[in-house]
Formats: sequence, C-alpha cells, structure tokens
Amino acid sequence: MSSLSLKFCKKNLELYSQSVYDALKERYPNEKIEVVDCVGKEYCGTCTDVPFAIRNNALVGGRTARDLFYKFERGMVFLDNLPEPEAAAEEKKPVEKPDAVEAKGSK
Repeated sequence: MSSLSLKFCKKNLELYSQSVYDALKERYPNEKIEVVDCVGKEYCGTCTDVPFAIRNNALVGGRTARDLFYKFERGMVFLDNLPEPEAAAEEKKPVEKPDAVEAKGSK
C-alpha cells in the first residue's frame, strides 16, 4: 500500500464525480479512497462547481468527470512502476565526480 490518500466530497459525488470514484475504487482497491461529508472550509463551494477530489491534501479538479479521471490515472502510473525495495538499493551506485579542470589562463 502506498501513502496515497484520496478524499471525495459527498455532494460532489452526487453532482459530478461518482463515476470517477467508482472507477478508481475498482482499479486501485488497495488504495485509501474515501468519501467525506465535506473536504474542508478552504474548498467550500467547489463541490458545486467542478468535479474534484483531494489527493494527499491538494485539490485536483477537472472540467469533466472524464478529465478528472485521466488526471488521477496519469498521476497513479507510479503505483504500477515502483521498483522492489532491494532492487532499488542495488541499482544505486556512487556517482564519480570528474577531476577539477583548471581555468584557462590560471597559473
């Protein structure tokens, strides 16, 4: 499980984003995707304007539900491409720094 957190506003689901929620829950069943009554005062009113959700405490909105879904889908590609922890450690090698080059004209 990753540290990803998605929160959908209940009212926004009713108006715009239910299909996005359903698709993400189906595609990513192990991720934390929840529905809350209100996502917070700072986003008050957004629920009636555009499809949106809160990803890791940041608002992500779209012009349409499809647009919102594709934004999440592009952002979640990393979940499928994470290297195994041991493999990532093996791949790290010390970076060799080139020898310092003397500036022209210096003696």
